[in-house]
Order: sequence, then C-alpha cells, then structure tokens
Amino acid sequence: MSVPAVTSISIYKGTDFEKKVSIAVTTLDSSSQTALAKIRKHPASENYKTFDTYINEDDNSVLISMASSITSDLDNGRNYFDIIIETNSTDKLMKVVEGSILVYDTVSV
Repeated sequence: MSVPAVTSISIYKGTDFEKKVSIAVTTLDSSSQTALAKIRKHPASENYKTFDTYINEDDNSVLISMASSITSDLDNGRNYFDIIIETNSTDKLMKVVEGSILVYDTVSV
C-alpha cells in the first residue's frame, strides 16, 4: 500500500482554477487509467464539486481544473480534496494525492 502525497491549494471564488499535481506513487498511463478529483467542505460531506482532470504521462502529473462558474459555488474557508487514479481494466482505485484547499472570496468578480 502506498501513502498518498499531501498538498495544500488555494482557490479564488469566481475565477478559473488550474493546478498541475506531480504523482510520485505510480506511473501514469492515460490509455488505461482515469483520474478522479473532488472537493468537499468536510471529508464525509455528501455535497461535492468535481474537478476536470487530465493525465500527463510525460511528467507523471495530473492537471486538475475548475471553471469560474463552479468555483463561484464553493464554500469559503478550508475544504478537502483528493485525486484517485482508476485503472480501467481492473477497476482498481488508488488515492495518490490528498489535502486541503483554502477557498477565498474574490472582490472584483
């Protein structure tokens, strides 16, 4: 069992968000794997928003992004997220990153 990397991120409400996250615990293969990423106010919360994800095999990273229309609806303050890699042929799930996201208001939007 591998331990997921832990990281912290900031998101500003009403703005487009994009972050490249390096993955060290597995080698990524976009033809056989899918990345899943969600943000929740509390880890056990039933409400969540989903990040768009893109696996980049060249530098073994996952790009997570979210449109401004979605970041506008995020709860201020500390939120939690993780990135899961699913191997399509076996349905094996591996948590590769987890952490907190601080969500801030944006004055000009």
